[in-house]
Amino acid sequence: MILLNLCIIFFAIILLIRLKMPLWGAVLSASLLTAVLFHITPTILLERTLHTILGKSCIELLLITYGLILLQNLMDTHSMLARAEEGLMELSSNPRLESIVSPVISGLLPSPAAVLMAGTMLQRRYKNVLSNDTLAFITTYFRHIPEALLPVYTNVILICAVTRTPEWLFLLLMLPYTISNILVPYFIYLKPLHFTCTPNYRAKPKFRSVREIMSNLWPVFLIICSILILHINAAVSVYLTLILFILQNRISLSSLMHFFKKAFNRNMLLMVATILIFTDILNYTGAPSSLLNACENISVPLFLVYGFVVFAGSIVSNFTAMVPAVFPLAVSSGSSSIAMVIYLASLGHLASQLCPTHICISLCADQFHISINDIFRKTIPVTGIMLIISTILYLLMSRLPY
Repeated sequence: MILLNLCIIFFAIILLIRLKMPLWGAVLSASLLTAVLFHITPTILLERTLHTILGKSCIELLLITYGLILLQNLMDTHSMLARAEEGLMELSSNPRLESIVSPVISGLLPSPAAVLMAGTMLQRRYKNVLSNDTLAFITTYFRHIPEALLPVYTNVILICAVTRTPEWLFLLLMLPYTISNILVPYFIYLKPLHFTCTPNYRAKPKFRSVREIMSNLWPVFLIICSILILHINAAVSVYLTLILFILQNRISLSSLMHFFKKAFNRNMLLMVATILIFTDILNYTGAPSSLLNACENISVPLFLVYGFVVFAGSIVSNFTAMVPAVFPLAVSSGSSSIAMVIYLASLGHLASQLCPTHICISLCADQFHISINDIFRKTIPVTGIMLIISTILYLLMSRLPY
């Protein structure tokens, strides 16, 4: 009965998203459905909701989300990412690596439309070397590389919150997957091609390029290093960086008020809050532990079951919806729980590149005058190899003590 109820909740989230309901609305509806299926009284439901909303974790997560949106908007206004990209181009003497730089840098921008900026740069430099479908694939695939591990993205923040995984540990353990995810498409599509060297920036000294990169990406580096090396709280890291950024750029109060208002993304903040509410209510039912106990006797390894659910669900709906629906269920108190988190995060990230409703893929297809199926044909071989690598990494990580 518990498994049936969880399946109903899971498919309800997918159905509501397919019906164009905002994710926060779908998750909130799933919370109400959970209360009905598990006979939770309205009083307890209200009590758990208030407990979550007023809890330290929820407030901290909302502050982090708002702060990161604000910081990204400020950086975009000062054209910092565009200048950092130019510095990286000057530093590199490998045109294959250069073709990766624009999408990766554009991945630091909060707007999906940033993928168009990367696509334009690639088209201008490599239209005579790469086919349109390859250009579109490189643009959209590498644009999402940073989203896999950096603790400045919503999915990473949510995963760490619902599984109680330290951000610095998540970042470290996602590095093998991320490096593999760069190398696999590089060797499949870029390495065999013949590029003519682009000498546009070679006259400038290298130290100027390094200075350009550091001076424009320092907010991102500061947040990541303070979390990874100093183990500073993520919210503290974000707002200290914001204060330093505002002081350095001498942003006026009137401009700051404009950015404060612009950064208030209601849908994003509601999504974060409702996901935490749903996770708390689901844990209150005791369903996660009951399901784990029931699955101990099945012949298929549990990590493959959850991996399939996350992968398929992320293609059908989106990866963010899978975080509250599956991750709390999948993470047990065993020694391999962190390995499970990394494995599911990897599969969700891979599946998002095959999601037909992924807006970045649609934008790229339109920009390069191809269909999304042309992009998927390039993506599927990489995804197949990465699924094998992700599974091997899980098996290795599950044997390590944490």
